[in-house]
Amino acid sequence: MVATLIRLKLALAANSFRRSAWQVVGTLFMLLYGLGMTSLLVTALVVSGSPVAGLALETRHTVSVLLGAAVLLLWLLIPLFLTGRDSLMDPRHFVTTAVPRRSLVTGLVLCGLLSLGALLTVVWLLGHVLYWRAEPAAMITAAASAPILLVTFSLVSQAVTTTASAWLDGRRFRDLMAVTGLGLAILIWPASTLLQDAFGSLAEALPTVTRVISYTPLGAGTALPGDVAAGDWGGFLIHLLILAGTAGAAVLVIRAGLVKITERPGSATVRRGAAQQGRLGLFALLPDRPWAAVAARALTYWLKDPRYGGSLVVVPGLVILVTVMHLQTGQTGFLYALGPFLAFTLGFAISADVAYDHTAFSLHVTSGVRGIDDRFGRAFALLLFALPATLVAAVIPALIAGAAMQVLLTTGLSLGALFTAVGVSLVVSARFTYPVPRPGESPFKQPQGAMGRVMAVQLLSMLAIVVLMIPELAGWIVWLVVDIAWIGVLTGILAVLKGAALLIAGLVLGARIYDRSQPELFQQVRAHA
Repeated sequence: MVATLIRLKLALAANSFRRSAWQVVGTLFMLLYGLGMTSLLVTALVVSGSPVAGLALETRHTVSVLLGAAVLLLWLLIPLFLTGRDSLMDPRHFVTTAVPRRSLVTGLVLCGLLSLGALLTVVWLLGHVLYWRAEPAAMITAAASAPILLVTFSLVSQAVTTTASAWLDGRRFRDLMAVTGLGLAILIWPASTLLQDAFGSLAEALPTVTRVISYTPLGAGTALPGDVAAGDWGGFLIHLLILAGTAGAAVLVIRAGLVKITERPGSATVRRGAAQQGRLGLFALLPDRPWAAVAARALTYWLKDPRYGGSLVVVPGLVILVTVMHLQTGQTGFLYALGPFLAFTLGFAISADVAYDHTAFSLHVTSGVRGIDDRFGRAFALLLFALPATLVAAVIPALIAGAAMQVLLTTGLSLGALFTAVGVSLVVSARFTYPVPRPGESPFKQPQGAMGRVMAVQLLSMLAIVVLMIPELAGWIVWLVVDIAWIGVLTGILAVLKGAALLIAGLVLGARIYDRSQPELFQQVRAHA
């Protein structure tokens, strides 16, 4: 039965490649990129692990534990926050197959090893073993524990995804966890900076941090070679028990989750809000016009759909990150860049709004919404909150860091970036669609077969925005070099006027494309549904 599950995983993966050429392109790109980054890491480990390098044992131990903790975190976070769960081998698919529980647990864990992440982990483990070659006993320990670590990573990853599928499968929980994970990732730099300030330097803090992590499931397995090299047999035994306990606990969690999914499935809870007569929400606040109806629906998405709102989580995290970097380095460039970067991010956020409509886009088709009303309504909804947010992000940091000229130039560049990005997005979303997370799915889930097309469309769209902003960027660079006031004023005004012109051009061109290809656009959305 285990062999059957493995063959099933391979067959499903092969079918996903046959279904979409973009899936092959995206997977190859991820494979090459992952192998490149992992190879650089392994090379660094091999070189630094040479006896000639003469690294202190404490340094070797610190690097080993921290890398192991980072790898385990990746095994936990990537499936949970980016894809929600393994869509090919979801435990819920086996509810009616009566697969023996022990075989199902073993099969799911082994199927987790048939992935790109597992391949990159094997490459890293090879470097981990060679890293300890200056100490033969430690190297043997690293080699003996490498397969155990690999299986433990798969066990823990499967335990987390099974738990989410069995008990925490509510939409709100998945969305909250995904958004929280992204927010925590943004705060890594501020947290490390505060830690550095507390200990005087990061180098002083690392041994203490490593010691704590080594007695957790994150770093216990990769702490074993260091224990052997130092002759710390008490620590070795404790770390070995923690590693074994982690694997055992993961098996128990997987088993309990499968019992809940396959033997005791709960009835779906459907929440129905009582609709009150006359309560139209945002639709009652905007004029009785087609574009206003589109804007009200788009604003409702921004407020209630985590696929839209999830992109806004970067805003407070970005502000904190920029503030900490400014306080740490004293450089004002970070503050000046906040407004334009935030404007670029918000403007680009609607580049896939038609695809996010999913089958609800049929409302636009069947009701005969004109292209100009569709494009203007979506742009109006975004600018209603993006415009004030951009002004605040541009003006306040510039006032803190500079004089009036810096405020004028930064504000002009930020508004120009916002208008330019919105104009390009209005054209792109009317011309190109690609698979996106469906309503109710994790906002960071990547549908099967979408990676290559998503990367191509988004990369070209971002490149187009940057190219269109070359004149004002050139003017900004010239002003920095010569420091002539009228150049700064002219650059700021040019950025706003050109951005407004590009916004209008994007609105008109996007409307024409929408009117000309509305049926084909709906077919594309349906094909990706």
